Amino acid sequence: MIRQFYLENEYGDIYYFDYRNHTIISQVSGLGFSLDVKYLEYNRFYSKSDYNIPLSEINETLIFLNGYTGYKSFVDFISMSNKEFKLHYQNSAFSAYCFVDITSLSKAELVGNTIQSNIIFKKLSLWLKEKTYEIIANGSSSGKVYPYNYPYYYSSSYEGKINITNSGLDKAPLVIEIYGDVIDPEFHVKRNGEIISTLRLYLESTNAKIIINSIPSQQIITLTENEIEIDIYGNQDFETDNFLFLNHGDYELEFKPGVSTESICRVTVLEGYIGI
Repeated sequence: MIRQFYLENEYGDIYYFDYRNHTIISQVSGLGFSLDVKYLEYNRFYSKSDYNIPLSEINETLIFLNGYTGYKSFVDFISMSNKEFKLHYQNSAFSAYCFVDITSLSKAELVGNTIQSNIIFKKLSLWLKEKTYEIIANGSSSGKVYPYNYPYYYSSSYEGKINITNSGLDKAPLVIEIYGDVIDPEFHVKRNGEIISTLRLYLESTNAKIIINSIPSQQIITLTENEIEIDIYGNQDFETDNFLFLNHGDYELEFKPGVSTESICRVTVLEGYIGI
């Protein structure tokens, strides 16, 4: 599989850098990484004490095969959004995306029968690989059918708990979605049999959709009932963690809806990688 890039805006609209938009990439740089590392000295031996991942840039040369018409179409696409984009990358071995801001798009230059332009993306996150897991409490494979679907699950469980692995770096945020009936629902992260972090909400709802998004720049807790979404940030137990993250390694996740009827909890882990 040839490597592929595409750009996604806040509305889920996608601009493909290939034949679909008659736009190709001729050069790209910045897919690797650099670290700001701190070392401690011990009698002329050094040990890494800490490191930071600084902001970095991805540079690409875009070729618009349809000339100025194609260039204008791309400018219109990026002008529609007021928030960061997702820059997706795929090859035969890996698929991930990072949040980016577009900081520069050079003036279009005529080269042959095409228009060329250089674009600079400011990376706002690690390269992220989403893994989605499903936990069903008090249910079975033939239970309720909910109108929310995902194209692929890494694994699922009907016992209210599941074992997972974060193969990426530390501090991978979780996006938790709860569907069904709940009374003061709880969600536990366990390691080696011990609870290391907890989400707890104080609310009662039937056939609800609850989202707890732990991505640091997007943290929200919302409830949707009868197609009306409300902010329930104030319904959290402020003595628990609630916005949950996983370090690298193996975990058990446990969902307790607080009711005896079937409820579904979908957990998306955003595994982070420094380079691709």
